[in-house]
Amino acid sequence: MTVALLSDVHANLVALEAVLADLPIVDGIWVMGDTVGYGPDPADTLALLRERRAWLVAGNHDRAVATEDGLALFNPVARAAAKLHHKWLGAEDRDVLAAMPLTLEAAPGYTICHGSPRDPLWEYVFDARAASFAMTDLTTARCCVGHTHVPALFRTGDGRAMINPGSVGQPRDGDPRAAYALLEPKSGEVTFRRVGYDIAETQRRMRARKLPDMLADRLSLGL
Repeated sequence: MTVALLSDVHANLVALEAVLADLPIVDGIWVMGDTVGYGPDPADTLALLRERRAWLVAGNHDRAVATEDGLALFNPVARAAAKLHHKWLGAEDRDVLAAMPLTLEAAPGYTICHGSPRDPLWEYVFDARAASFAMTDLTTARCCVGHTHVPALFRTGDGRAMINPGSVGQPRDGDPRAAYALLEPKSGEVTFRRVGYDIAETQRRMRARKLPDMLADRLSLGL
């Protein structure tokens, strides 16, 4: 069994299409939140992932776009994009986003969420020590997360592991290519992958839809 791990697509349809085209045959797709926010194509991105029967959990941007919950915690640029997405999406799509669970046990031994099991919407985990604390009350041995936009595998020393595939649509590790990972749930083997996509096309769409220029500009830098 092989599962594709995706996170933080952020309405970047061009990047998502490149990742899906790059995938080998997989038995499932797990998406660790922030399907929308920032990018130019929230409705089409959500529709494509649902068409592929992906398992979706809520990220802080998904919740903010759907219900405006947490908007006050966003910086002005992220808040402006979330408000635009809220306006662009129809009621049905907003309801889908609002109904996304915060956590899911996607397979035996695996929990998926956006930030961390301790704080699914907002906690950033950047090292193994933080991962260990965040997984203290978790009933599964492994957790797949997103939120940081940085690929990582943290082993906590007690047989547990936290996997972050990085960001499909807004990488922030200095590599502008779309990031994702492949997981063999039974063995726990993880393969991190990158795929190039037409960044200029995403930037063109963002500017055409009057999203903040900074969100488009930083795609070229992977920051």
